[in-house]
Amino acid sequence: MAASESRPVLWHIVISHYNEKARWTLEHKGVEHGRRAVSGGAHMPVALALTRGRHRTFPVLELDGARIGDSTAIIAALERRFPEPSLYPSDEAERRRALELEDWFDEEVGPHMRLLAWHELTRDRERLEDLVATQVPAATGRGRRRRAPARS
Repeated sequence: MAASESRPVLWHIVISHYNEKARWTLEHKGVEHGRRAVSGGAHMPVALALTRGRHRTFPVLELDGARIGDSTAIIAALERRFPEPSLYPSDEAERRRALELEDWFDEEVGPHMRLLAWHELTRDRERLEDLVATQVPAATGRGRRRRAPARS
């Protein structure tokens, strides 16, 4: 990276499959970058501010002066900026199929898997409390834990 270009920064939520796609792509390509984690829920106003209202979800990647929302758009931008190693097949038909599969998993599988994981997590109070302790800002998290009913 040239001295005049800044290091990419990934704004992300620690536990999110969309964010994980962006993290894996950065790692696969060996792109040195910074990360800024934001708690789930609090990420929406941050994403809106970063993208000037274009995206309300994470991840958001700051790259070469642009702020890119949506994991698929982030991967496309990283493929253009850092073409090697390539993430997608070079054959056009295979590449199109890979992008179709990515979209299908994003739209049809990902949301249902997230819901299943959340459902299972809410059945395990200790794990849920651990998640809240690590993902909710300290003041909010402490308040929520104090108000939670005592375990039996």
